[in-house]
Amino acid sequence: MEKKLLIALLFLSFGLSAKTLEVCENCQFQNIASAIQAASNGDTIQIQKGLYKEGSVVVDKELTIIGNDSIIDGLGKEHVLDIKANHVTIQNLTIQNSGISDRQEFAGIHAEGISDCKFIGNHLENNTYGFYLAKVSNCLIEKNSSWGNAIDEVLGGNGIHLWYSDHIKIFKNTIKNHRDGLYFEFSNDIEIKNNTSSNCVRYGMHFMFSHRNQFIDNIFIKNPTGVAVMYSKKIQIIGNRFEDSRGMSAYGILLKDITDSIFERNIFYNNTIGIFSDNSLRNIFKNNYIQKNGWAIHLLGNSDDNVFMGNNIIDNIFDVSTNSRRNPNIFENNYWSKYRGYDLDNNGIGDIPYRPVQLYSYLIQFYPVLSALLQSPSIEILEIAEKAFPILTPVNLVDTKPNMKRL
Repeated sequence: MEKKLLIALLFLSFGLSAKTLEVCENCQFQNIASAIQAASNGDTIQIQKGLYKEGSVVVDKELTIIGNDSIIDGLGKEHVLDIKANHVTIQNLTIQNSGISDRQEFAGIHAEGISDCKFIGNHLENNTYGFYLAKVSNCLIEKNSSWGNAIDEVLGGNGIHLWYSDHIKIFKNTIKNHRDGLYFEFSNDIEIKNNTSSNCVRYGMHFMFSHRNQFIDNIFIKNPTGVAVMYSKKIQIIGNRFEDSRGMSAYGILLKDITDSIFERNIFYNNTIGIFSDNSLRNIFKNNYIQKNGWAIHLLGNSDDNVFMGNNIIDNIFDVSTNSRRNPNIFENNYWSKYRGYDLDNNGIGDIPYRPVQLYSYLIQFYPVLSALLQSPSIEILEIAEKAFPILTPVNLVDTKPNMKRL
């Protein structure tokens, strides 16, 4: 009992001793660095309206820093805010003009080797990297925007970059004009929800060697590739939109060496390739909308034991393509807009199987010049013959129970 009382008194005294320091033109502290120097752990720094040309600001104490129409200008030097303490909150600031380098990752907000940070409601602009977190844990990045300055992959940086960082929550952020909107490497147990990533140089989101992460209700639009997921397992990608990734090698989502993951209730719309799978195993794709893409699904022959069930595959030029005659994947109960079968027993399931791989989609992988013959009568005749007597396309890549109506 006495021990609990002592702990309560310590917390109470800590709360009573915490103070608020104000930064403004006519305040005791006229720049942020001097306020941080005078502050103690647990204090709050209120930054009033104005432009603060501070260069690089180091936050090395457990502080809450809150802005009020306040702009911190990094003057093109290094990191604008460099967080070096645990339990730091940065809120309602505009953070702009980090340094630019091809040898070091300068960011609007940089944090390394810390935990329990919160970055809420900030606007980051003209920084190489927006947020750069390395070896960080248990942090929240919420309701921020980051407008990058990337014009190529070399000098451009990522909007939110995690490296060896775990248990990070990334909610309701808007990111554009970075190299990659979000980038994670060796970062596990991440929650990414309700973010928008657009107009990036390379990927809307890109992550590698990162496991057990959840991506829910995000939007990836007008990126060369919406999302690239590599060398990871037990991923949940649910309720996201992958739109308008167009070009020679453009994908809604690119999967490389992904295993035991779930892709559910996503929309893949108007991409060159909706879903691309390379050496990805035991994944489940269900209840997705895959619509108006060049290729809805492209499976390389090394992608095994994946299940496609209950998806709506609508108005794509090609439904499924593969570079192999073998098919160790399952397609069942999908709706295919190109299906021309019948349902005599009125159970909602087509009475004849649907073979989604067209001979033409198989051939142009090996002979790209044949793309000029799209929709020509000669190709139509070959398709009819191949459907009746499959020779080149996978015999067992078939939906045995195609749905007659959209799901």
